[in-house]
Amino acid sequence: MKILRWNYNFFVILSLALAFVFTAQVQTVATSEIKTISVVMDDNYPPYSFRNSQGDLQGITLDQWKYFERMTGIKVNITGMTWNRAYESMIKGEFDVIDTISFREERTELLDYAEPYASIEVPIFFHKNISGITDVNSLRGFKVAAKKGDSCISVLKENGITDIEEYETAEAIIQAAKDNKLVLFVMGKPPALYYLYKMGIHEKFNYTNSSVYTSQFFRAVKKGDTELLETLNDGFAKISKSDYQVINNQWFGSKSMPIHELPLFRGIIITGAVVFLLAMLLFIWNRTLQRMVKQRTSELYKALKSRERIETEIRTLNTELENRVIERTAQLEDLNSELEESNAMLEEQISKREKVEEEIRHLNEDLEEKVRIRTSQLDELNSVLEEQNDLLRESQRVARLGSYVTDLNTREWKCTQELYEVLGIDETYPRTREGWLEIVHPDWRDKLTSYFAGIKKSKQRFDFEYKIIRVHDGEVRWLHELGKVEFDHQDNALRLIGMIQDITDRKRAEEKIIYLSFHDQLTGLYNRRFFERELKRLDVPKNYPLTLVMGDVNGLKLINDSFGHGTGDELLKTVAEVLCTGCRKDDVIARLGGDEFVILLPKTGIEETEEILKRIATLALQKRVGSIEISISFGYEIKRSEEENILELFKKAEDCMYKKKLFEGPSIRGKTIETIIKTLHEKNRREEQHSHRVSELCQRMGEALGLREGEVKELKSVGLLHDIGKIAIDETILNKPEKLTNDEWEEIKRHPEIGYRILSTANGMSEISNYVLAHHERLDGLGYPKGLKGEEIPLQPRIIAIADAYDAMTSVRSYRGALSDEVAIQELKKNAGTQFDPELVNLFIDNVINSPNRRNSI
Repeated sequence: MKILRWNYNFFVILSLALAFVFTAQVQTVATSEIKTISVVMDDNYPPYSFRNSQGDLQGITLDQWKYFERMTGIKVNITGMTWNRAYESMIKGEFDVIDTISFREERTELLDYAEPYASIEVPIFFHKNISGITDVNSLRGFKVAAKKGDSCISVLKENGITDIEEYETAEAIIQAAKDNKLVLFVMGKPPALYYLYKMGIHEKFNYTNSSVYTSQFFRAVKKGDTELLETLNDGFAKISKSDYQVINNQWFGSKSMPIHELPLFRGIIITGAVVFLLAMLLFIWNRTLQRMVKQRTSELYKALKSRERIETEIRTLNTELENRVIERTAQLEDLNSELEESNAMLEEQISKREKVEEEIRHLNEDLEEKVRIRTSQLDELNSVLEEQNDLLRESQRVARLGSYVTDLNTREWKCTQELYEVLGIDETYPRTREGWLEIVHPDWRDKLTSYFAGIKKSKQRFDFEYKIIRVHDGEVRWLHELGKVEFDHQDNALRLIGMIQDITDRKRAEEKIIYLSFHDQLTGLYNRRFFERELKRLDVPKNYPLTLVMGDVNGLKLINDSFGHGTGDELLKTVAEVLCTGCRKDDVIARLGGDEFVILLPKTGIEETEEILKRIATLALQKRVGSIEISISFGYEIKRSEEENILELFKKAEDCMYKKKLFEGPSIRGKTIETIIKTLHEKNRREEQHSHRVSELCQRMGEALGLREGEVKELKSVGLLHDIGKIAIDETILNKPEKLTNDEWEEIKRHPEIGYRILSTANGMSEISNYVLAHHERLDGLGYPKGLKGEEIPLQPRIIAIADAYDAMTSVRSYRGALSDEVAIQELKKNAGTQFDPELVNLFIDNVINSPNRRNSI
C-alpha cells in the first residue's frame, strides 16, 4: 500500500512538473487568483493610447495589456476617457488600475505605483514666429497652454509661470494652435508631434532642444492593494523584451529582430529544456524513492524500541504512585485532628471579635455624623470655589489665555484646558520639550531657545512674543508668553511657571496697518509714501542706470462719468495687474493717485525699458474691462550719475508722459465714446432705434431750414448722440412701465449733463456737447439743466427738442403704446411758445411730418 502511495505521489509530482513546463511555454495560465481587472486610461495620448477614426482605443499601452492577458489569463476591461475624468474615477474607486499616469509625490497617499514602462520628453512647443524660447524662464509674460491634470502644470508653477490656459485633451490644444488661439504650449513630445502632423501644422511650430522635464508612464493601483500590484509587475515582467520591441516597432517604426528573439528559436530552446527537465525529474525521483524507503524502515525500528521503553517506565511510575497515596492519606488524618482543635479556639476568638465590632460600630456612627457635617461644609466651600474657577476659566477662554508649568529637570510640562485650545492639541499630545518645539514655528525655535537661556542666566522674568503652528489645523498663530523661572537655594533652575495668550488678532491688525501705510487700498500696489522712500533708497550708484517710468490711464474720467466709478475702479485694478505681470520681480510699482502710476527700474537701460513697456502694452491689448479697452500713456527718464537730480528726473518723465498722452488720448476718447454708444444700444435696443429716428428728423429739419451741408451733418450727429448720457442711468429706470418717482425722475434728468461731460472730452465735439447739454431746455425757462429761455437756447437743441418729443409720442414706450400723428401734432401745437419754438414747430409739421416725400420709416 505504501509503495502504491509513493507511486501515486510520484505521478502527481510528475503531472505538476509537466503542467509547469506547459505553462512556461504557452504562458496562458494565471499566477494569481485575480480573474478580471478593470483599467482606466487617458484616451488622447498617441501613440500610447488614443482613438482611431471609428472611435476605438488603440496604441502601445493597449497592445501591452493584450500581451498581459495572454501571459496571465486574467481578463482585462479597458476604458478610455479624458485624463481628469480618468483620475477622478480611479480615486472614487470605480476602477482597479489607472494607466498612462506619471509619478507625483502627493499621489502616493492614494495610489501605489507599478514599474515604469515609458519615458516621455516634455519640451516647449512655440510658433516659428516667436524667438527666444529656450527654457521655462523664457515663458514669463506669455500665456502657456497645457492639458488639465498634466504634471507640467506643477512644474511651470514651481518656476513662476502662472498664466496657464488648461485644455481637456492634447488634441484640443493642437486644434487651438491650428485656430491661432495659442502660440505656446507644453506637452509630451509623442502626442504633440502626432497631432501637429495630423492637422498639418508641424511646419508652423518648433520645440526646444532641452525638455522642461522627463516624465515616465506608470500603472497604479489603490493604496495598499499589494496583491494586484504584484500581479501587474509579475504579469508585465513575463512579456519578453522582443515582444515589447515588436509593439514599439508597430507604433514607432520597425527594426530587424535578433535571431535569439525569434519565436521559432525560442520554441526549439523550450522543447529541448522540457526533454532535459523530464529526464532529470525521473532520475531524481528514483534516487529520492530509494532514500525514502530506507529512511522510513529505520524510523519504524526506532519507534518500536521507544514504545517498549515507555511501557516499562509507566509500570514503575504506577508503583510509586500507589505508595505515595497511602502516605498522603495518613498525613490527612493527622491534619483533621489538628483542624478540630483549631476550630474550637476559633469560635472563642469570634465571640471576642463580635464584642469589639459592636464597640467599633458605635464609634463609626459618631464618626459618620462628624464626617457628614464636615462634608456639608466642604461642599459649600467647593461650590464657591467652583464658581470662581468657572469665572477664571471663562475669562481665560475669552482672552485666549492659558497657564502652564514646566519641570526643568524632566523637561515635561503641564497646562490648562484653555492652553490646549490655543495650541491646537489634546490630552494625548506628548508634553515634552521636543513636543513643545514641534509646536513652535521653525523660524522662531532658535530665537526662543536663545531667549530662554538668557532668562535663566539673568534670572529675569520671561516676556516674549513668537509664532507657533497649531497642531490640529496647521494654522500659524502669534503668542505672548509671560513667566518666571523658580530656583532652589543652590541657584539651580527647578521649573518655569507662566501664562500664554493668543495675540494673533492684534498682530494681524498691526500688520494690516503697516501694509495699508505703504500700499494703495484699491490696487494693492505701493502708494506714494512707499514710492518716495524707495526712491531715496534706490538712488545710489550701484543701481545706475536707474529708470523712472510715469504712466497715466487714458480716459479714466470719461469711463467714471459714463459707466460709474465701480467700472473705473475695475479698470485701475486691471491696469495694476498688467503692470505687475509685465514688470520684473525686483521692479517697484506704485500708484501715485487717481490715474497715475510710477515704476522704478534699477539697473535698467533704454533697451530693457523699451522691452518692458512693449510687454506691458501687449498685455494691455489682451485685457478688457467689459467692452472697454485698456490704454496707458508712458514716459520715462534714466539717471546715470549722482550729479543728476532725481526730482528733475521725475519731472522730465512726467513731461514725457504728458506729451505722449496728448497724441494717444484723443484716439482713446474717440474709441471710448464709440464703446459707450454701442453699450447703450446693446443695453436698450429701443434707445438705438429712437436715436436713429431723431437723427433723421433733425437732418430733414436742417434741409428744410436751408442749412449748409456741414451744418446739416452736424445736426444729424447731434440727433444721434443726444441721449448718450443715458449710459449712466439704471436700465430698470429707463424701462420702467409705471410712473417714475421723484428720485427716479431726477436721475433721468442727469443724462444731458452726463452726455456733455462725455462728448466734451473728445476733439472736435465741443459744440455738439453744448447742444446735447441744452436739448431739454424750454422756451419758457422751465427746462433743465440750466433753465435757459428764448434765444439763450441755440437753434440745434431747439430742433432736437421737437424731433425728440415727436418721436417719443409716436413710438411704443414701456409705459404706453404709440400715439397717432394727429395727437402728436396737436401736442406740439399746444406747447408751441412755452416748451417749443413756434416757428420751428410749424416748419416741422409742414415740411417734415406732412411732407409728401416723408419716409415710411418715420
